[in-house]
Amino acid sequence: MRFPDISAQVERIPFCHRRTYVMGGILSCPRKIQVCLATILLLLSACAKTVVYTSADAPLHRGTFAENLAVLPDSFTVVSYNIQYGENIDLALADIQRDPRLHSADVFLLQEMDPEGTETLAHALNLHYVYFPASVHPHHARLFGNAVLSRWPITRQSVSILPHGHPFSGHRRIAVAADLDVAGQTLRVVSVHTATVVTAQDLRLDQAQAALDSLAAVNGPVVIGGDFNTIADFEHTLVRRLFRRAGFIQARLPAGPTVKWGLQRVLGLELVLDHMFFHNLQLLRTGIARQATASDHLPIWAVFTW
Repeated sequence: MRFPDISAQVERIPFCHRRTYVMGGILSCPRKIQVCLATILLLLSACAKTVVYTSADAPLHRGTFAENLAVLPDSFTVVSYNIQYGENIDLALADIQRDPRLHSADVFLLQEMDPEGTETLAHALNLHYVYFPASVHPHHARLFGNAVLSRWPITRQSVSILPHGHPFSGHRRIAVAADLDVAGQTLRVVSVHTATVVTAQDLRLDQAQAALDSLAAVNGPVVIGGDFNTIADFEHTLVRRLFRRAGFIQARLPAGPTVKWGLQRVLGLELVLDHMFFHNLQLLRTGIARQATASDHLPIWAVFTW
């Protein structure tokens, strides 16, 4: 099954008329997917003005709230968490503090964040952080981007603005990379957020490829994770193959969804949108924090050793 690729036509249509055009493409999808996508479209503000950054002008936010650790750990935990629109930060912090695996994590890859929420979490958890915005989002007129929080010093950071803007608002998605100094060992971690199914499948794969391209020169250990918006199993397979060709292994999660939309239960779907990949490391175990309540996504985690 493939979603209709109507992106080229959509790009030629003014923002304020795109909702009607894309709805026509959705009608050619299977019934369950029609319902899902139509619901998403009802939540969009088609004519909202969006401020979009480039890799050169995206403002960097960073802070230091952790003590430097001098000993290389035997293992470490990476968490990926999409906190919906960067809201409910206090509830997200409670989710993290309540779950021992999350609370003791060494690295957090966060999506849909603003700088204030990122700093709040980093300060409360005693972590270093870097944050870049992708845009000012029309949902709440606030900065919307990705962050990396780390128990170890961040020696370098960069942002890659992923190709293909949103067909309605034009806002973009990004990947944020951070090099961590783990007692003399460099670990690169990347927080990724690709577009939703309103953007054509091939364009979302382009975004995943762009995130990979930003890592091409890295030979050391890498963990890359985030919200890949893989709405169907075949899309998950395509993303996994893309990373495998680049030498990455998937940190396979336990069975079950990584989101908790009420709609998915009605439709009998188990949506796995969030993933983690790695190379030059060994995977010990993975999990999904199913008791989290702050977001429509659930935190996922993986434990690695060198």
